[in-house]
Amino acid sequence: MNIIIVLKARNQTLRLANALKASGYNARIIDTPLSLYGSCTLSVLTDKAGLDYFYKISYSYPTFVGAYNETNGKYVRIF
Repeated sequence: MNIIIVLKARNQTLRLANALKASGYNARIIDTPLSLYGSCTLSVLTDKAGLDYFYKISYSYPTFVGAYNETNGKYVRIF
């Protein structure tokens, strides 16, 4: 399952991707889909394990907007 984590600040997006990778989780930087609002235009693409880790460290990312999963061509907020 691919999950998109959206943050408002570019530096926090990059920091999150690096934190996930350093902790052994899949993460990469992607362009935020146009249908998702409130972002710096970059987001982190990860999997369920990466999202579970993000739950634990989300307090370090005050510009967090939401985590989304694509379902039937639409993005559904899951966190």
